[in-house]
Amino acid sequence: MHSLTQPCYLGALAALIWLIPAAPQAVAEDTFDLPPINYSKTTPTDRIARLRDQLKDGTVHLDATLPEKAFVGELLRILEVPAASQTLVFSKTSLQNSHINPKQPRALYFSDDLYFGWSHGSNKFEIMSTDPKLGLVFYLLERDPNAGKVEIFQESAECFSCHAGGRTGGRPGTVIRSLYVEENGQPIFSAGSFSVDHTTPFEDRWGGWYVTGYHGESRHLGNIFSEALPDGRASFDREPGANIEKLESFFDISDYLVPTSDIVALMVMEHQSAVHNRIIEGDFTVRSAIYRSRQLNRELGLDDPNGLSESCIRIIHHQAERILEYLLFQDEAALPEGGIDSKGTFAAAFGDAARPNREGRSLRDFQLLDRLFKYRCSYMIYSEAFQNLPEELSHEILTRLDDILLGRDSGTIGDHLSGSERERIREILEETLPGFPLTKTLVGSVD
Repeated sequence: MHSLTQPCYLGALAALIWLIPAAPQAVAEDTFDLPPINYSKTTPTDRIARLRDQLKDGTVHLDATLPEKAFVGELLRILEVPAASQTLVFSKTSLQNSHINPKQPRALYFSDDLYFGWSHGSNKFEIMSTDPKLGLVFYLLERDPNAGKVEIFQESAECFSCHAGGRTGGRPGTVIRSLYVEENGQPIFSAGSFSVDHTTPFEDRWGGWYVTGYHGESRHLGNIFSEALPDGRASFDREPGANIEKLESFFDISDYLVPTSDIVALMVMEHQSAVHNRIIEGDFTVRSAIYRSRQLNRELGLDDPNGLSESCIRIIHHQAERILEYLLFQDEAALPEGGIDSKGTFAAAFGDAARPNREGRSLRDFQLLDRLFKYRCSYMIYSEAFQNLPEELSHEILTRLDDILLGRDSGTIGDHLSGSERERIREILEETLPGFPLTKTLVGSVD
């Protein structure tokens, strides 16, 4: 089955783009560099910042002379990122394009709070890590095998050309794209692309990615190459990329930690990165609104300098709704008829971090028949990113979530959940999320 794209001349960017250099230009100061965020002036305390300190003081040792594959495996072990989370992208959409092609795909790994990129043959490794105050922080880890040295550098400007633009709401965030890609790994930008999260239709996903796993009669854009046409469109055939279990015919899988680019891992990463973006948006927006509200209170000499204005409270309500939409998988795209299946080890590794209740149910239980998870409340509610939200915002989210699960919310969020699923989710949260349901009211903030 051959297909043609519709023409698009918007110059779409990339698939999970990290650290793509941009030409210097004079721009206004980023809003996240202003109070109260002060991104560039704030020292990060995330996992990679701590690792950098540990490498310097010798409390953690990382052998720079290890063979490349062994070095990556050891680094992931130290960072507690499962190798089974590996996904492989062959589009040339990274700072290290010279190391990426369909015969040598770039490997991505992730945990709940960290994303790691490895371009095979390079001694530079790209990392995005979530920080309590800064949302996402971007790093480049470099090793020099000859000198036996490992160094970590915090990145910003180059990353922000893609990771703090329109696709991330002007804040540091993740970007996952599906593109039409030629046999040499070059994207056909004129043919357009898709921003991918858990709401993206199955047929629009994974252009420029390898995908292993079963998905029945449905077709996606993974594992295939496109041909650029003179009118800017792309010609492609989805069929050869369908239901691929092994990748040996594409490249030497022995170069990588695991032999898969797991379809389930891909879908989990897409959901997780979108939730991270919503959390960061809510965090930055609400912190800024509270700062402005209290600054105005002081200027006006109000009796309660910490009170919140009506506009600030409306912002908190709005951001809570946006985060809840993604926590509860609102508008999740249906899986292919018959579901999906993976022979890889990701599902088991992902389940190792589960927080089961007394009945053994957890938010990491997969369903994989018509949806990704059995209980549609995201495991990201346990993440460091969520736990570090401003109290006013997290209180509103958890209060509204409880109302939704009890069936007493008048909105439409969560209306796709059955009564029994709501009950099961609430039981899981009661036993696994400390402080839920909330028992206190925040005086002077969100009513």
